[in-house]
Parts: sequence; C-alpha cells; structure tokens
Amino acid sequence: MRPEYQLIPDKQEKSFVARRLKRQTSHRLSDVWHYHPEIEICFTQKGSGKRFVGNDIDYYQEGDIVMLGSNLPHGFMTSKKCIQVVILFDQDFLGDNFFEKPDLSKVKTLMGKAKNGLQFKGESREKARKLIYKILRKEGLEKTIHFLELLNLLANSNEVEFICNAEYVLDPKTTTRNRIKLVYNYIMENYTRSIKVSEVASMINMTEASFFKFIKRHTHKTFTQMINEFRINHASKLLMTTDKSVAETCYECGYNNISYFNRKFKEIMHETPGSFRKIYKESALPVS
Repeated sequence: MRPEYQLIPDKQEKSFVARRLKRQTSHRLSDVWHYHPEIEICFTQKGSGKRFVGNDIDYYQEGDIVMLGSNLPHGFMTSKKCIQVVILFDQDFLGDNFFEKPDLSKVKTLMGKAKNGLQFKGESREKARKLIYKILRKEGLEKTIHFLELLNLLANSNEVEFICNAEYVLDPKTTTRNRIKLVYNYIMENYTRSIKVSEVASMINMTEASFFKFIKRHTHKTFTQMINEFRINHASKLLMTTDKSVAETCYECGYNNISYFNRKFKEIMHETPGSFRKIYKESALPVS
C-alpha cells in the first residue's frame, strides 16, 4: 500500500490555504494516514478522537492546536463527526528569503521545530484560537496579516510541547514511509490476536533481525511496545464506554494474562484499569 499523498486545493491561487473541515467517522488508520509537503496548523473546533503523528499516538480533543511540519505523516481518527480548522502553507509562501531576515528568525525556527510536531497549550492556545477565527473571516491582505500574527504568536510561545520524540526525524524516502504505514495498519487490524514478528517482517520483505532494527530506528520503540500501545488504547476506550469487566477487557484487547495486562496498562496509562475507569467516568473526559 503506497503512502497517501494529499493534494491541497486552491494552492496555486493563494499564498496559504485556511479552511474548516468536517471529518467523518473513521476507525482505520489507513483511511486517514497521509502526508503533504505543506506545513499544517490544525485547530480542533469540535469533537475528539485519536491522533497519529509520526511515531506518536495520543488523544486529541476540542480546543487542541497542533503544528505539523512538511511531509510529517499524520492522521486523525474519530468515532463521531469532528470539525477542524486547517491552515496549510509552504515555508516560502511569501518568497524564498522572506523568513531569512534576522527579525523573523523565530518564525523560521518554529517551522524547523514543526518537523517533530508541536502542540500548543494555555494562554497561547486561546490567543491562537481567536486569530484563527479572524483568518477564516477575512480575505486578501487582512487575512495574511492575521496569519503572520498567528505565526508570530506561536513562534514566541513558551506553552508548547513536541508531539514526537525530540530525536525523531522522518526518513524522506517513500519506501520507508510506505513500510511504516504498512506496519501500523497491520497492527491496527490484528492487535486483538497474537501477532508473530515473522509475519510482519515478511510483509515488508525483511528478516526478523532487520525488522527489529528498522522499527527501533524509525519509531524509537520496540515492536512489542507498539502492539501494547494499540491494545492499551483500545482497552482504555472499552473501560470508558462499556461496562465490561477488567478481565473481559483484557481478553478482548488481545491479552491472555490479566496480571500482564494490568502491569502494561499501569505502565502506559499510569493508573490501574480500575482506577482509570473510576477517574474518567467521574470526569467525563471526551472519548476517542
């Protein structure tokens, strides 16, 4: 399966594209996993779900603002409709050397950091949200001015976190992106059963030894860690949305040992399954 290259409409007619998207229900990474050369700023206006960026898997919810660098693979999965505002632009959207000037160096640095994905929080996020709404309402020069205000705000924010590991660097080779996508999709579709390393390695034409090195190098995780993350993510959803017992949840997620399940759940979620259910039921957090 080849990586999905996303073509951005109106790109030739505008210096940058800002649009509101309604994302339909999607339960498969293969339906949403994509990349594009444009840098993206994404604001979730409504909805919640699971966010995949590079080698990171996390939840997103209403109000989230992220910035994703050029060709950084990403996808948003949701169990219900979601409304997001997406701004897409090239690093040189105002000319080859516009951001090379010393007084704009922070914006250039921001674009470089975005290769790992950035998530903005606190007051910066609230100010950014207001500017994004202004960008949507305006056209022409006013629209561009508000966008530059947004970039300046984000470039000077101290309320920002990397989404991917700081050392994560996307291999630009299409073959690598293709293989990573295949592995993610295969785990997504089969994590509820026992998965042999040999079957996944052969799928991307590698020996088991080469496969282990490949996964570690490009995701900074072991293959077992990847599977556990998928299983525990699914387990957390079951605990929040169903009345299944911890044992039933354990077996439905692909584990056959409750003690091991409990240990891995606490390792990833920092709570026991029982405590997790109680806390999230009481707080009524959005569910992916």
